[in-house]
Amino acid sequence: MSRRICIELHDEIKNLRPQWYHKEDDKGVMKIVMTGSASDGKEYLEHTRSKDKRKELAKVFKDPKSDFKLVIVRDMWLTGFDVPCLNTLYIDKIINITI
Repeated sequence: MSRRICIELHDEIKNLRPQWYHKEDDKGVMKIVMTGSASDGKEYLEHTRSKDKRKELAKVFKDPKSDFKLVIVRDMWLTGFDVPCLNTLYIDKIINITI
């Protein structure tokens, strides 16, 4: 539920499947999509992107022929993000429901 947790999960998956990782956005199987802050440490910089870069990643992720198959998302790409070829979506977030 935090950007730090996203990075920790990414790093654990990278340790288990190093072949899935690539620092460049146009390569690799997995990426993190999250916003950035001017006060972010160096471990955040690789995973924060401009709005245009996030749009480009979304386009690549929606392409069924792309190698990009796993995304860890922090508060983005949820509502209205349709991917016909997407197999699984897991949301780890507290949802408050008022009746």
